[in-house]
Amino acid sequence: MFGGLTLKELASKTCRDVVEDDAFGRAAQLAYYFTLAFFPMLIFVLSLMTFVPGADNLVLGWLRTVMPQDAMSVVESWVKSVFRKRSGGVLSFSLVFSLWAASYGVSALMAALNKAYEVEEGRPFWKAQLVALGLTITLGLMVIGGTFIIIVGEKSAGWIAEQLNLESTINLIWGVFNHVVGFAMLAGGMAIIYYFAPNVKQKWSWTVPGTLFALLAFLVASFMFSLYLRFVPSYSLTYGSLGTFIVLMIWLYLLGLIMCIGGEINAEIRRTAGERVVEKTKPEPKAAR
Repeated sequence: MFGGLTLKELASKTCRDVVEDDAFGRAAQLAYYFTLAFFPMLIFVLSLMTFVPGADNLVLGWLRTVMPQDAMSVVESWVKSVFRKRSGGVLSFSLVFSLWAASYGVSALMAALNKAYEVEEGRPFWKAQLVALGLTITLGLMVIGGTFIIIVGEKSAGWIAEQLNLESTINLIWGVFNHVVGFAMLAGGMAIIYYFAPNVKQKWSWTVPGTLFALLAFLVASFMFSLYLRFVPSYSLTYGSLGTFIVLMIWLYLLGLIMCIGGEINAEIRRTAGERVVEKTKPEPKAAR
């Protein structure tokens, strides 16, 4: 699974690559674009599901499981404010703006993953932007599709529980299934990004180590960050009302950093295993001066 490396060797090589490829700086760049894209994309997704009762609460519930409480309070208040004043214009603007911002965020992630694989972006600008846009739309559809599965399944589970008189058991099973679907979408989204984003031909199996790391690291980092905020409320004291937005930015920074490290892990395992890196599109040779 690790291409012949021990876990210690993989950790050592990955740490070296993270520093050499400036993953911390690239994570800061990703956090900026994620901040631009997060709210418009969330409003767009929720707006598409307004005709399904309870869909918005389900999506927000998924976010509560991974987001710090301070950041989640900003998201919930903002969502309620926008939905009170929503209109067709808000939906169309959210679509255009969120796709633009999120696609540029994915473009930054594509550049970070190309750096991890030590390749250049050979795809033409228009093609790279289409890939970024396609990934953005795919991730949004995954959230919508997962929500519909939960909503329909919940109604079916309620009917089964009523017929079999096993409400408590069915509710427990359904609660577990709800979280499993959320984590599966998170893992699936990461795997899709690791497969399609870099300018490298690869197999799905080569994305597994980085995807597993990203999923586990993101859950652990979110939990530890929430604990830190609970016992060390320094951000509200230092930044006042801006503290919650600083918390959101740090959380998005952690997400970007974890995604970069996951890409470095996949690239390092592939190099060690002797798998030749083949670019999807070779960059044009630079003209000699």
